[in-house]
Amino acid sequence: MVGIKNKFFLFFFIFCANYLVAQESHGEYQISFVGFQMDYCEYDREGVLLDSEKSNFTDITGAELQYRYFLDDFSNFALNIMEIEGNTEYIGSYIGSGTGYGSVVSTTSNIIRDISLGYNAKNLLSFKIMVLSGLGIGYRYWQRKLSSTQVEVYEWYSLRANVGIQFMHKNLTASFIAEYQHGIKPTMRATGIADDYELSSANITKLSLPIRYMISNNIDLTCAYVFEYQKIKESDVVFDSIGNGYIEPDSTAYNQYLKVGIVFKY
Repeated sequence: MVGIKNKFFLFFFIFCANYLVAQESHGEYQISFVGFQMDYCEYDREGVLLDSEKSNFTDITGAELQYRYFLDDFSNFALNIMEIEGNTEYIGSYIGSGTGYGSVVSTTSNIIRDISLGYNAKNLLSFKIMVLSGLGIGYRYWQRKLSSTQVEVYEWYSLRANVGIQFMHKNLTASFIAEYQHGIKPTMRATGIADDYELSSANITKLSLPIRYMISNNIDLTCAYVFEYQKIKESDVVFDSIGNGYIEPDSTAYNQYLKVGIVFKY
């Protein structure tokens, strides 16, 4: 169930979106199909691999909805909502078994939601070349269902900043954008543990290559490749009902996205 603070955060996003849509101005909607490839690993304090999750682009899929409200030709507010879900191959071991990495191979069910609201601007560098920049806030949700009795949910908010460069040629626009997301109070909760794991940090570095082709004054086609490096640092110790202590270990994820979509402009 979504907590009170998460409901407030989602309501804030929806309120802002409705306010922007209500204004009489230039804007656009973008709907994209998303394919997601995951390469996730957890490590102990000595750097020994504990477990991993891997998928191909067709294993985890979903959609992304974007709305942009243009203040002028060089700035906009953007609301992004993405949800993807699917399966990864889990390789690891049973908790407390001591059998080591690879003793268990199974399938994990995943749901990932990412919501962001940001301000973006661009400045003319030279003929048909723009410098891009942006600031925003975001929310990240990741549910890992390793089995019917073991479900882990990671959640955090983030401050997000990006810079990039954009090239324009006739009806074609290509951009290269680097973004950093600094997680705020990241947590993980797990089945059978009453208290949340307080993660030391949860930060993401993202590189995006979006391309747009103008079909008409009202419609563009888009595609994008996105590479994402996620780093989560070890949590505090939490205890189950009989006093056993657990930590969420360090982890890294090298994620990739392929997105194909259409833009409706008005």
